[in-house]
Amino acid sequence: MAAETIQTDPDDAQDDGRNPDTLPTSGDPSGVCPRCGKTAHFDLLGTLPLLRNPNGDPPLERVAALQCQGCRKGTAVIEVKPQGSALYSPERQGVHWWPITGAVIDISDVPLNLSSAFQEGVRCVSVEAPHAAVAMFRNALAQIVQDKGSEAAKKKSTLNDAVKQMVDDRTLHDGFKDWAEHVRKVGNAGAHQETWEAIPLVQAQELQELVSHLIESLYVQPAKLSRAIAAKKRPKP
Repeated sequence: MAAETIQTDPDDAQDDGRNPDTLPTSGDPSGVCPRCGKTAHFDLLGTLPLLRNPNGDPPLERVAALQCQGCRKGTAVIEVKPQGSALYSPERQGVHWWPITGAVIDISDVPLNLSSAFQEGVRCVSVEAPHAAVAMFRNALAQIVQDKGSEAAKKKSTLNDAVKQMVDDRTLHDGFKDWAEHVRKVGNAGAHQETWEAIPLVQAQELQELVSHLIESLYVQPAKLSRAIAAKKRPKP
């Protein structure tokens, strides 16, 4: 079957009722950019029907291509007609964004096993699977131990003891110890649902933010500092 031609739909982008705290859609083209993480306005580049309405336009499902006016990078949004909306209503709601919000981190200086565990956790959050998400974020913490921990930390029989050893070694400072402990405990709860209460989605989202900060502090910022251009003295006359 031939691919659909992208159809521009400029009338979909309305200025009324914009909420900059939400992810962007064609109907509300402002919000947090999944690429650069900044609040911005977006241009609607076009739409592609995914599931046509048997009674005519508008389609029941479509993908909208949006471009951030800040970083100029694109985001794809899957939009569907809300349940119960009028048949020919132009109203649509976003249900999936690519890239997944929070998944875009600078991974050039992050070990593959760690970045893979973190990004898989983010994907689980995006499909509202919080138990799987927190288990993957705990796995990301274990990958940090294996990469940044001393030999003594790596030899510990439990993740709890390994984190404590990293604090003793000053690999993690006291503040990060509390973060790591929280990630470990919630991750355990997600992996052992038979003995712990259900993990709400908001708790998985909080864990995603904590692990992201750990990665930023332990990998991304030190790498940027090491590449920073040092000051040079003027040559003596």
